Amino acid sequence: MTPHKSRTQSAERREKMIDAGMALFLRDGLRGATMEAIAKHAGVAKATLYAYFPDKEAVFAAVVGRLVEELEAIVERELSGEGAPWTRVAAALSAKHRFVYRLLEDSPHASELYEAGSPGNLPELARFDREFEERIVAILREAGYEDAERVAVLLGACAEGIARKAENAGQIGPAVRLVAERLLA
Repeated sequence: MTPHKSRTQSAERREKMIDAGMALFLRDGLRGATMEAIAKHAGVAKATLYAYFPDKEAVFAAVVGRLVEELEAIVERELSGEGAPWTRVAAALSAKHRFVYRLLEDSPHASELYEAGSPGNLPELARFDREFEERIVAILREAGYEDAERVAVLLGACAEGIARKAENAGQIGPAVRLVAERLLA
């Protein structure tokens, strides 16, 4: 076996374990998922799973890391789009929270996972949130908003509150857009 093929198989195996971890965390919660169940779901030996991840918290961090990559692409697409700064910011905040809402909406463990995945618990998510807020601040400053930092924090908090209270993902976008329009338009 060539070193390239071995690396490719190793990466594929790792992704399969992350897929299994995500499925089980959504189904059983962080507390209910076990390394044994993740290994079984991934079709690997428990020792193989431990060779990649020292514990289920590391699997969870890898799941969140993958989700952060997806979120980065989603918000970048919206922030780089066309339109007034406030519409791009609203679209990015809405897209972020709709993504998370849809991910967790069918999980009976959504609250537990949301709390476990909070930026205070995971450095990767904290980095994403910080960079996202910094990007919003830069866009607002460029558009001439003097209190860009304060407005960015307020918009982020409003979007999070809206997402937590929403009864479905479709409610998030219009509500976030309304708040952004009232604050920024």
